[in-house]
Amino acid sequence: MYRLIQITVLTICVTTGSNIAAGQETTAKPIVLGAIQRSWMISGELVGGKSKHIVFAKAHEHPYARQILVPVIDGKFQFTLPAGHPEAYMLIPEENFNAGLLRPFVVFSGENVYVTLHPGEGYAANTVSGSPLTNEYHKFRSSIKEQLATREAEIDSLHHLAKDSLLGMAYLDLHDAYITEHPTLVSYQLIKELLIATNDEATYRLAEKHYPAFAARFPDNPYTEMIGAYLNGRYQLQEGKQYVSFHADDLEGNRVLADSLLAAKATLLNFWASWCGPCIKKTRTMVPVYEAFNEKGFDIVNIAREIRNTDALVALLEREKPPWSANLIDLESKYGVWTKYGITNEGGAMVLIDAAGAILAVNPTADEVKDILEKIVAIQP
Repeated sequence: MYRLIQITVLTICVTTGSNIAAGQETTAKPIVLGAIQRSWMISGELVGGKSKHIVFAKAHEHPYARQILVPVIDGKFQFTLPAGHPEAYMLIPEENFNAGLLRPFVVFSGENVYVTLHPGEGYAANTVSGSPLTNEYHKFRSSIKEQLATREAEIDSLHHLAKDSLLGMAYLDLHDAYITEHPTLVSYQLIKELLIATNDEATYRLAEKHYPAFAARFPDNPYTEMIGAYLNGRYQLQEGKQYVSFHADDLEGNRVLADSLLAAKATLLNFWASWCGPCIKKTRTMVPVYEAFNEKGFDIVNIAREIRNTDALVALLEREKPPWSANLIDLESKYGVWTKYGITNEGGAMVLIDAAGAILAVNPTADEVKDILEKIVAIQP
């Protein structure tokens, strides 16, 4: 069953102030009912393209997990939500979403917001007017883009192999400085974005550094639970620790406990998805390892994070034809398995565990898995 909501909104939005490029200051007149504003509106227009809807998602949820489809009528869209604590939302033209171009345009509720969206590769032309938090967010985004361009020019003379690493360090340093000086909901959003977009130790150290203060400042914000789960999963996902068991569905929709699929000597948990190219590429490298060690007590279990339905996964399995048969699905993050393991959206993960569930390796290569299995087989023939 899809967790997807299609709505039609009939409320009319009235804003003042011209549309601006992301980050510039502006004001918007809220709709006031009596002396109290009882609702906020995110509205705007779609310039060009063929999208019939704008995909809305709360920023603490992956757009694949739950979407709200807001109709585009004569190029306009509008979405009304109850007034309350400000929250961040991601807006994606439907054609981008369907094509896998998940670069969302972030807006914060708290006041009425007006957005101009451009589909396809037109992200840089998007504009926004409205809430101070939205302006703060896009102002920082514009600023960091300019500063990184300057840094890139400064290090152009360095060896090209080190260039990306240096830019990555600069990117994190700029975020760290901003988050330290601005303990706002915008900075909490930035911490979340870093965790979702990257999968390295430096990012997790930055998140661990700032998380306690933000969790105390925003105890009821959904980011607190989400980021806490990612950090805890990352902490658990280490060699020598016990793997965290989980449930997921098989292809027939039956609920399965992962413990029931563990092999006699070792099991490779393969967190992948039909939309994850790096996951698919790495999965192929494990086929020779499986064929060499399956009869010696080794198995592989796929855990796919899919959206809407299993059609794409079934097509992938038919195309790739992996020789192992264990295929589990966390459809629309029903069980939150990836979050439980602190796995981001970049590249999935592979976890090698022994028969007792102890973690032997995290994201090993095929050669590393082979070496470990050879030692296990030698000890336990």
